[in-house]
Amino acid sequence: MIANGPAKKQSFGLVGSRPESFRGARRVYARATNGRLGSGSIRDGVPLKSPPGASVGVDRAVIAWAVLVFALLFLGLAPLYILHLDLAKLNASTAGVAPIALIGIIFTAYTPTIAALLVAWRWPGAGGVRKLLKQVTRWRVHVGWYLVALLGPIPLLLLADLIFVMFGGAAPKQWLAMPSGTAEGGMSALLFTIGAVIAGAVGEELGWRGFGQSRLQVGIGALGAAVIIGLLWSTWHLWPVAVPGGLSLFAWTDFPQTYLRLTSTAVLYAWLYNGTRGSLLVVLVAHGAFNLDTSIVQTPASDVHTIPTIVAVLHGIAALAVVLATNPRTLTRHPVNLAEMVASRPES
Repeated sequence: MIANGPAKKQSFGLVGSRPESFRGARRVYARATNGRLGSGSIRDGVPLKSPPGASVGVDRAVIAWAVLVFALLFLGLAPLYILHLDLAKLNASTAGVAPIALIGIIFTAYTPTIAALLVAWRWPGAGGVRKLLKQVTRWRVHVGWYLVALLGPIPLLLLADLIFVMFGGAAPKQWLAMPSGTAEGGMSALLFTIGAVIAGAVGEELGWRGFGQSRLQVGIGALGAAVIIGLLWSTWHLWPVAVPGGLSLFAWTDFPQTYLRLTSTAVLYAWLYNGTRGSLLVVLVAHGAFNLDTSIVQTPASDVHTIPTIVAVLHGIAALAVVLATNPRTLTRHPVNLAEMVASRPES
């Protein structure tokens, strides 16, 4: 049942009466681990081992959020089914299409964040919208993180072009260019493009990283959480296959490369998020920068499948490098308390 109220306290699962000393020790133990059952302390980072008989429950708020993401997704796609619209034809032209269908498609882009806001608002123990949004205001991090977020995609995309050319592919007419439409529209068009890209990132990242990654990793670790979020993210991105005419827009290579690229990106974004102690702003910058950089780094007009596959493989290599260089439990090189970054958890 969805209702406001504090989260239920976890128990050791023991039956019968407990000595007063045991109950007191339990309360101190829970506070020392930020409410999570396990050995260690906040100073040491998130506990990696649980004491005998203890178990960490599944975060039902994350399950509710994931279910709601896809429920809202299909709600946005409902007009396509009801009006019997062909997505392949819509992709060619939207002339004469009912506005409700176009609004529904736009709505789907924001479902991860909308679901996170709803669950944070109404689910018991989810902590509220305020704490979820607070992650966006964590801007005081080392400037190097911003540089990685902003510029990181460019060398990766250029390398993909270079590999394509080295193996006999045609070189792009120009390697770098202003985003589409901004050269003609000037500064106002550039600012509009940047604003649209950031808005799109906000529509996803409050959900994927701000809610899903931050809560899930407390129980199963950062790497495991990133893989799960990446699989959900990839499936969500492939929604066109579920509507009439959508499957015709894909080649078979689009499916494996989407899962590889987005799952790898989820690992990279988890690294950014945890490395900055929960700065969702840096992840928003990275997501928006990638969307913008893909239009700055040019690709040959003749190729629409090979280069995306190369980009996906390069993302996989980058993610593997992060995993090998960090602690997979936290995806950081230094101890960090993951529980402290769950901005949507209630105050103790």
